[in-house]
Amino acid sequence: MPSIQSVECPPPVSCTPASLTSQYRWRFDFAGDVRCSARCNQIGSLSVPARCVDAKTGQVADQTQRCESREARPELGLPCYQFEGCVGPERPVECYQLVDSPEGPSYHLRQGQCSHLDEKPHLREYCLMEPRCPPYYRVSPGKCRPHFSAPGSSSEQRLCNETGLTRNSPQCVQLTGDLRTRSNTTVRVSSSNCRSLPRPPPFSKCQVDVETLRQYRIKCINASAAAKEPQFQLAASSILVQMERRESLQVKCGQSATVIPGTRVRLHCPVANFKPAKLGWQRLSGRRDAVRTFTAVKSFTQCRSRICQIDGDLIITRFRPKDSGVYQVSASNVNTTLSLHSHSAYEAYVQAYLPRMMLLMQPNSNSASGRPQAQLDSPNRDALLWMTGPWTSCSVPCGGEGQKTRTVHCEQLRSSSYSVVPDDSCLKLLGDKPPMSERCGSHVCPVWRAGPWDSECSTQRCYSTGFSLLTRRVQCINQANDTLPDAQCGHEPKPESVHRCRNDLCQPEWLTGPWSKCSVSCGAYGFSSRQIRCVWRQNGGPAGIACENLELPKGYQACYNGPCCEDLSPVCRIYQASALCAHPSLRRNCCKTCGEYQLHVYRSLQSTHLVSGSRTAA
Repeated sequence: MPSIQSVECPPPVSCTPASLTSQYRWRFDFAGDVRCSARCNQIGSLSVPARCVDAKTGQVADQTQRCESREARPELGLPCYQFEGCVGPERPVECYQLVDSPEGPSYHLRQGQCSHLDEKPHLREYCLMEPRCPPYYRVSPGKCRPHFSAPGSSSEQRLCNETGLTRNSPQCVQLTGDLRTRSNTTVRVSSSNCRSLPRPPPFSKCQVDVETLRQYRIKCINASAAAKEPQFQLAASSILVQMERRESLQVKCGQSATVIPGTRVRLHCPVANFKPAKLGWQRLSGRRDAVRTFTAVKSFTQCRSRICQIDGDLIITRFRPKDSGVYQVSASNVNTTLSLHSHSAYEAYVQAYLPRMMLLMQPNSNSASGRPQAQLDSPNRDALLWMTGPWTSCSVPCGGEGQKTRTVHCEQLRSSSYSVVPDDSCLKLLGDKPPMSERCGSHVCPVWRAGPWDSECSTQRCYSTGFSLLTRRVQCINQANDTLPDAQCGHEPKPESVHRCRNDLCQPEWLTGPWSKCSVSCGAYGFSSRQIRCVWRQNGGPAGIACENLELPKGYQACYNGPCCEDLSPVCRIYQASALCAHPSLRRNCCKTCGEYQLHVYRSLQSTHLVSGSRTAA
C-alpha cells in the first residue's frame, strides 16, 4: 500500500472579480437636506452630504464601509447667503363669469369651471427683505505678462519661469438672494458702495510660462546659459585720489576718483563674454543733471570732441570740473558705474599729499604689533600705509567707561595718487591694523560749587515792582579746587545763581529832565522837549518796563520867546499893555510891549496845566 504524503494547502484565493471590489463611490447628494449655516441676511457655509452609492446602478449602499475602505468621506462646503423671506396675507381667489361687459353683472361659479383658464393666482405672495450683506471687491486677474517687456519690442533673453505681473480688474459686488429660485447670487453694484473699502492693488505677481515669453519675442534661457552673460571686472580699490598733477590717470569701474583739472583721464572697464568695442558709455549725472551718450570711434583721428570712446574705453583728453559726475558703461543688459570728482592742485597737495608724505617719511610705531604704520613695498616701489582719521568725541565726557572711534583703512601710495585697497595688503607688510576705538572718559568729573546767598534783599537789585534779587556765586571746580570754565561742567545742570525775593521798596517812577531850548528864537511859536526815563525810586537805576502802568509825563511842549521887533513910541511902557494891544494901530507901534504881554499870558496858562506824578531830575 503506497504511503500517503501530507500536502500543505495554499491560502484560499478570493473569487470576487476585481471589477466588483471597486464599484462603490462617494457621491454628493445635492437633493438631500442641504441647509445654510448662516442666519437671516448673513453669509455662511453650505454643507453638502456625501453618500456611498453603487457606481453602476446609483443605489445607496447599505454599508458605508464599502466606500471608506477605498477613501475617506469627502467634504464639500460652499459659500451661501441666507435671505430673509416672509409670507404676505392671504387673498380670496374665486371663479366668476362676466355678462355683456366687464362692468356688467357677474355670476359666481364653482372652482372647477375655471380649470381651463391659465394658472390660478397665488393665494399668498412671498416677499424678500432688502439684504444687508456688505459689498466687497471681487478681483478678476488678467493674463500674466512679463513686466520687463512689451508687445512688439525687440527680442531679449530672460531666465525661464521669471516672475511677471498680471493686471487686476476689481469690481464692487454684493451677495444677495433670489426668491424664486431660493438661491444665492452675486450682483455688481456701483463702485461708490465700496468707497470705504481698501482698493486691491492694480497689479499682482504671477509666473510667466515659456509660451507667454515666446509671444513677447523673448527667448527663454536656463541658468547655465545665463552664466555666459557679460561680467565686468571691478577694481580692487574703491577710492582713487590724484595728489600731484601728471599727464594721464586711469580709472577703473567701481572706483570713485578725484582728479586734478587738466589731466588726461581714461575710463577702463574690463569685461568678459562681451566685445569691448561694443560697450556703451553714458554720463548719468553731472552739474547740469543731463544724460549724455558718447559715440564710439576707431582712432583719435576720428575724434571731434574732447571726450571720445575708443576700443571700449572712454577717454577725456583734458579733464574739467564740469566733467564730474557718474559714468555708466553697458554691455547688453548688464551695466556698472564709476564716478569722477574734481579738486584743485592746492587742495590735492595740502589735504592729500602732505599728510601721507609726512607719515611715510616719519613712520610712527603701531602699538598693537610694534611694526611701522607705513612702509615702501620694494617690488614696485609703492608705499602701503594705514591711514587713520580723527578721533570722535568721547561717548561720555567723564566719570565712566566711554569710547571714541576713528576710521582706519589701508592705502596704496603711488607717485602721484593713492587708492584705498583691502586691508589684507597692509596686514601682510605692516602687521596688525591700528585700533579703531579707544576707551576714554575715565577721569573724575568736575562739579559745581555754589556759595551762600546774599544776607539781605537789597534795593540795589530791584527786579520788578515789589521784588528784588538775591545772588550767589556758582563755580565749576575740579578735585584740586581749581576753577574751570563752565563748559567743562556741562554734563550736569548748573545750580541757580539768582533768586527772587520780596522788597516793597522797589517802586518805579518816571524821571524827567530839563526842557530844551525853544526851536524858534523869536517871532513865532516853536517846541521844546525833555528826556523821560523809568527808574527805581530808591537807587535811580533803570527799571525797564516797570513804569508801563504809570501815566507818562509830557515830553514835548509849545514855546514862544516873544516878538522880534521894537516899540516905535516911547509911550508904550506908560499905558497898560492890555489897552494898547486891543487896537491894531497901537499894536503895530507897540510890537515889543504887546508881544511880552502875550508871552506872559501864555506862561500863566501853561503853569496851570502842568502834569503831576513825575519827578524832575536835578
